[in-house]
Amino acid sequence: MAVSMLCAAQTKPGADITSVATSGTVSGNRYVNSFFGVTIEAPEATFQLNPLLNSGGQRARLLQVLSKRGDWADTFTLAVLADSLRNYPTLQSPERYVRSVRHQLEREGLSTVREDFPITISGVQFAGVVVQEQAASGRKYYRGTFATFRQGYVLSLDVEAASPEQLNVLVSRLVTFGK
Repeated sequence: MAVSMLCAAQTKPGADITSVATSGTVSGNRYVNSFFGVTIEAPEATFQLNPLLNSGGQRARLLQVLSKRGDWADTFTLAVLADSLRNYPTLQSPERYVRSVRHQLEREGLSTVREDFPITISGVQFAGVVVQEQAASGRKYYRGTFATFRQGYVLSLDVEAASPEQLNVLVSRLVTFGK
């Protein structure tokens, strides 16, 4: 019974995506989204606020972070995305969401490194998946998608780094949730 009440609380209809997007602010090397209670702090990185907003589809790329480091091993990108659960009336779990993302990426030719797995990021339970991509230079890099249900949305972190291990380190170090 407690589990079903928690799921209902996490899947209630959310605010309009425009309100969700405007609840996020950047100050220096720090992004805070009061709607989701999430903070991203990344020294030596550039932040682009709300690069994509689809109000009709109730989805957005709320933030794009790009590291300024020149060394390939330390380079990363991180995006914060929100997608209304109203778009997925039969979606039962974040695990199914990341599985769907993984299948789409596999259809695009990417190979799966780690299938759907649970991960806790700053005390919040996420589902994750890791795929391998290849840059135009031929270098391989890894992309992690981590998703949770929050405030009527699928909140996702899309992270790219030089190794699968670095993906976990980045989300643990850069992402925090308020209590």
